[in-house]
Amino acid sequence: MSASTAHTPPSAGTAAPASGTPAHGGARPAGLGTRLRLPRITTLIAAVVLGVTILWALVPGLFTGHNPIDGGETASLLAPSAEHWFGTDQIGRDVYSRVVHGASRSLLAALIAVAVGLVVGSAIGLIAGSRGGWVSDVLMRIVDVLLSIPALLLTLTIVIVLGFGTVNAAIAVGIAAIAQFARLARAQTVTIMQADYVQAAYGSGGTYWSVLFRHVLPNAVSAVLALAVLQIGSAILQISTLGFLGYGTPAPAPEWGLIIAEGRNFVATAWWLTVLPGLIVMAVVVSTHRLGTALREAAQ
Repeated sequence: MSASTAHTPPSAGTAAPASGTPAHGGARPAGLGTRLRLPRITTLIAAVVLGVTILWALVPGLFTGHNPIDGGETASLLAPSAEHWFGTDQIGRDVYSRVVHGASRSLLAALIAVAVGLVVGSAIGLIAGSRGGWVSDVLMRIVDVLLSIPALLLTLTIVIVLGFGTVNAAIAVGIAAIAQFARLARAQTVTIMQADYVQAAYGSGGTYWSVLFRHVLPNAVSAVLALAVLQIGSAILQISTLGFLGYGTPAPAPEWGLIIAEGRNFVATAWWLTVLPGLIVMAVVVSTHRLGTALREAAQ
């Protein structure tokens, strides 16, 4: 065998290129494909559904020209058609128009509920996780009490105390969600407090509150915000349940739970009064859960 064709092994100080790695230009950064991965089709569909619902709440006049309160001389219990997409109810009101105009009340109430749970629950969790000791024990026992009460029973009790109405129902749902935010915020805070940069911040002369707001809160907020998106769907469902039971927005104002409740006596003859609004509520709730799950996966 000639010297020109003989195989020469790599020298001891030279590493052979790994399989699948380009021979020149350097190695490709690990995880690049993960960072550039396109969103799942279900996430895109969920974003579209939520986007349309938000537009319903902000500019309902772009989607319907019918009066959601007064049906005028329109015939009652008309089946879905090109003129009335979701049909008409027992007094001639366009059901699709009521669903569109009801989006603002349902979404606003859900945002209020999530804001109450997010702010109060996160504050409890941050203080409990950073202080520890008897402070943590007292705060978390209060959280355990909230968790021991069924959510629907707790919200009904609070609504009866505060009075009926959209805002009061939202506050009741928010109070019931405090415990979930508090437990998650505390778990995140306990983990972050053990990090080296937090200890270094204290060693550099940082005060308790400065370290809490500059280092702990920014690092704990991603997981809490992902839970907040998940809770929007749950809040919509709970507020609709309260409206269905008669503890939410009073008639004749359009609200999703109330719309479904008004049509329950006509299920046998006018199924669209409950089925179509119910499908809208289900689609919005599932979409918020899908987006919340996507945010949680991205935060991990």
